[in-house]
Amino acid sequence: MCDLRRPAAGGMMDLAYVCEWEKWSKSTHCPSVPLACAWSCRNLIAFTMDLRSDDQDLTRMIHILDTEHPWDLHSIPSEHHEAITCLEWDQSGSRLLSADADGQIKCWSMADHLANSWESSVGSLVEGDPIVALSWLHNGVKLALHVEKSGASSFGEKFSRVKFSPSLTLFGGKPMEGWIAVTVSGLVTVSLLKPSGQVLTSTESLCGGLWWRVPLSYP
Repeated sequence: MCDLRRPAAGGMMDLAYVCEWEKWSKSTHCPSVPLACAWSCRNLIAFTMDLRSDDQDLTRMIHILDTEHPWDLHSIPSEHHEAITCLEWDQSGSRLLSADADGQIKCWSMADHLANSWESSVGSLVEGDPIVALSWLHNGVKLALHVEKSGASSFGEKFSRVKFSPSLTLFGGKPMEGWIAVTVSGLVTVSLLKPSGQVLTSTESLCGGLWWRVPLSYP
């Protein structure tokens, strides 16, 4: 069941709508532990729930929900072998990062600009080290909320794009795309998406450990 509430005068919350989905069998669907959830600027919500097969194997699922159409739920078999610990949308709301307890990070993109079609072709890995924090590098554009337009019927009218310095830049000042993650043991890993499609990952320990660079490429 989806229960969405919105702010009202006096700090109270008004109930916007309630949506009930088909009941899932507890023997096949079970909540992910820990539960990961993220809300994008496109008004899409991503959250995790696992699917259990007859032989008790778990499939780590990512579910995408459009709050404008909460009855349409799209589910993605994530191919993560361990519990998904983090979900993070990019600034455009068209790409999603997922990270797990084995140090794997996958980058999901919309296929043909459709919110019900997703594919993952790139990612990074800190093998065996659970990811506990995850964020995209800033691309030089920040979404700002217009308080005076908080009651606008269109979700997009409530926000504007504000320019500021990106985290990293290419030659000519073009923002460098990528993400930064922190593991449970204190490793900080930065992954850069090169124009060629290759992923370059650098990792350093917060405890003064070694620094290394591992280029990763996916077909």
